Amino acid sequence: MTENEAKRPDDDDEEDWMKYATASFGETDYSLWDDVEPVEEDEEHAAEVAMQLGTHVEEIPRAPSAAGHKYLVRQGTCDACLGRVGGKRMYGQTLEEAGLGVRSSVEDQDPHMAKARDESPLCPFCENLFEEVDLLADLIHEAIEPYDVSRLQLGARFPKDQMESEEDLRKRLGAGGSNPLKSSLVEEIGARLKDRLEGVALVNDKPDILALIDVLTLTVELDIRAVYVYGRYRKLERGIPQTRWPCRACKGRGCERCDETGLQYKRSVQDLVGNPMLEAFEGAEHAFHGMGREDIDVRCLGRGRPFVLEIKEPKRRAFNAEKLTDIINEAAQGSVEVLGIRASSRSEVVRIKDTPAEKSYTIRFTIEPMNEAEYAVLTAPVDMTKEDVQERSKKRRRQRRGDKGADRTKPLEAPIEVPEAGPSEAELKAMKKPELVALAENHGLAKTGKKDELVARILAALPPAPASFDLPDDETILKVIEGLNGLKLAQRTPKRVAHRRSDLIRKRTVFEAHTPFIEVNENGEREIEFTLRCESGTYVKETVHGDSGRTQPCVAALIKAKCNVVWLDVGDIHAD
Repeated sequence: MTENEAKRPDDDDEEDWMKYATASFGETDYSLWDDVEPVEEDEEHAAEVAMQLGTHVEEIPRAPSAAGHKYLVRQGTCDACLGRVGGKRMYGQTLEEAGLGVRSSVEDQDPHMAKARDESPLCPFCENLFEEVDLLADLIHEAIEPYDVSRLQLGARFPKDQMESEEDLRKRLGAGGSNPLKSSLVEEIGARLKDRLEGVALVNDKPDILALIDVLTLTVELDIRAVYVYGRYRKLERGIPQTRWPCRACKGRGCERCDETGLQYKRSVQDLVGNPMLEAFEGAEHAFHGMGREDIDVRCLGRGRPFVLEIKEPKRRAFNAEKLTDIINEAAQGSVEVLGIRASSRSEVVRIKDTPAEKSYTIRFTIEPMNEAEYAVLTAPVDMTKEDVQERSKKRRRQRRGDKGADRTKPLEAPIEVPEAGPSEAELKAMKKPELVALAENHGLAKTGKKDELVARILAALPPAPASFDLPDDETILKVIEGLNGLKLAQRTPKRVAHRRSDLIRKRTVFEAHTPFIEVNENGEREIEFTLRCESGTYVKETVHGDSGRTQPCVAALIKAKCNVVWLDVGDIHAD
């Protein structure tokens, strides 16, 4: 056998394999399914598979598609929420009517959906809150029954997580533009109340009563808006404060000193005017808002001071102004008189508080001699570098109440201190000997001897008494007061109110001062009385006596005589 003829045993097999290595897939006649036996198609099984695929594989559809409605029904959505998020509500339909229409269309296509609500009894959107609509309407009707109301506003308080969950679900499954849960629930409750409340309008602003529903506890909370009454009061008797004054001893808690009333003064303008109103309106309490105030020892005459009385939580809202005026005046028994009563509003309270009205006053005072030291105090230079209260920007020019633009971090310096002066000879001679002995002992002087010797010894040891000015004549006084027209004042916070007001300097103007008259009283003292019209916020008593130099200029410094105010009356508030 030659070498070419000698072949390996597997050469033929390799040659056969190479024939198939170059063959394409389509060239073979062998089929993998030749041995599989055909099976008859099961229609019920095919429907079940299709349902499973639709539930677990396909994307969840949104309303108002038929598939979206079917999914909402399957999840146990209540009729009200079906009508709210289904996107099929027509004009004039209630939520329940629209929801029943959606449910009927789904059940017509798939009768199995009739039991969906039984299988999933909790609505995923509202948690069955719409089933409590009638109950909540009854609660609101019962709560507002004791009150006079013509404008009612409804509101609801929801937990934050419930609102967020409902909004997310509504955006994923509900139709575009569907209403939120809160507004829809309030709308349904309002529809139930509309027929039961005659003459009551459901509003979204400026209500008489706001009924707030708490969906967690299914309770109703009422926010009863106050009644505001405008008027002017005339205070005809001194010793009555404008507002309630808590007892200094117990701070209003009630003690033996105040007879358990908690009040420093048993009467006030606020109570004399407010208590009859409180009874007429059947309110809980009252608050008094006046256009400024007068001191307790000052009367308020003329047309009276404007005020607004706020009656909180009133059960009655309507009133007859003339009848209410008579009730108040009769109860006050001549101490206070009101006029111009009418209905008001909260915005008028702001106007009353912020209006810087000019005022007219009548003041009476007596005079007595003034010495040089006292005059020096009244005319000491005022530190005008601290007048921050006057440096208000133009934007804040109207903010006059308390001069809010002031810098309270810079306290004013105290008035100048006058060196101590000894008593005059006349004053020493008027003392009794034991008083002279004590005075001599206090200054380290010998306390022996007769009274004249003690007087001489004290006069020699102590600084001389300051010289006193002669009292001005009537013509001088008249001329000074007439010269107050247009006078510019610099007034530091008076000592009598320094405990409750910032220590500031305020600039005020006296616009008019009318010719005074002078008379001699039973004690032989001259009393001067005159009327002046001045800027809002002017301290009138201090304008006369000077308040130890805190008001400059003042009448006392101009006439060089001490002025003791006898009384002060408010003549008119020029607010109109």
